[in-house]
Amino acid sequence: MTARFKDMASWRRLQAPDRQALEDLGKLYRVDLLPQAQASLGMATRIRCVRVSDEQMQVSDLIWCLGQDDQPLYTVETGHRLLRPGQALERLSAQEMSLASSHALALTLLYQLLAQTSQVLDRIDQGLSVSTLSLRGFLSNVGTDYSRGAEDMIDLDSHMATLHKPLSHVMHSIDDLEQAAQRLRRWVYQEKSLELSRVDELIAAIEGMQRRAHFVIERQRFHWRAAGESVAMSDLNVTKVFTVLWALLVPGTALINWYGQNFHVMPELSWEGTMWVQLVTVLVLTAVPIWTIKKSGALR
Repeated sequence: MTARFKDMASWRRLQAPDRQALEDLGKLYRVDLLPQAQASLGMATRIRCVRVSDEQMQVSDLIWCLGQDDQPLYTVETGHRLLRPGQALERLSAQEMSLASSHALALTLLYQLLAQTSQVLDRIDQGLSVSTLSLRGFLSNVGTDYSRGAEDMIDLDSHMATLHKPLSHVMHSIDDLEQAAQRLRRWVYQEKSLELSRVDELIAAIEGMQRRAHFVIERQRFHWRAAGESVAMSDLNVTKVFTVLWALLVPGTALINWYGQNFHVMPELSWEGTMWVQLVTVLVLTAVPIWTIKKSGALR
């Protein structure tokens, strides 16, 4: 006979939209369902849960209260429906774990929540891949006529910002799942209700997810730094252009200012070949700064 969720005595799946409803459920089942910041073993805790639904990320809190193995597991969904009983029953049956064990059920549900978090992290990783393509466009055009500046960073920066908040929720969720798994491990160690290696495998999977999330964070930071550096290089090229223009215009401007003073005594104006001497002087004074700047490598 196939087991059904409503036949399971090891799980009390509840829902409470607000604190008052949570208190009422606690009185009804005679258990404290209010999560504490420093909860001891057997007390209710809060797990931040994330999942992908209809191409959007949903964030909701799950109240988690796990006691001894012969006592039911209490879960209170405060927003979206997060848990999938049918999937949990299939996993319990596939791994030949007892349906009456709340610790076995807790292990299965934590795996389920971890898988949902992994899907969100996959979406964030895909979003970073899109940012990578935009960033490559920035870097490939640096130093060319198609270089882009800070105003072109708006789209890339806004896209990166939309990934920052989901990533912070993912990190929060992974930390909460790790704490719940550690509490489960202490219960299993005390009561020998499961093979301890099963819980250790869960903790190892969570730690692997943590390392992956940290890598995604570092990847996001790298993209931001690289985009900023590419814009800085593009702006530096603009500065180089103005430097060359300054070197070209200053000698001629100085000559015009000199002969625009209307001095009464300027004997060089009557000399033979004065115009050509002045033009050669301007060319020399123009070439020397440009040669100096190029020699220093500032035009590269």
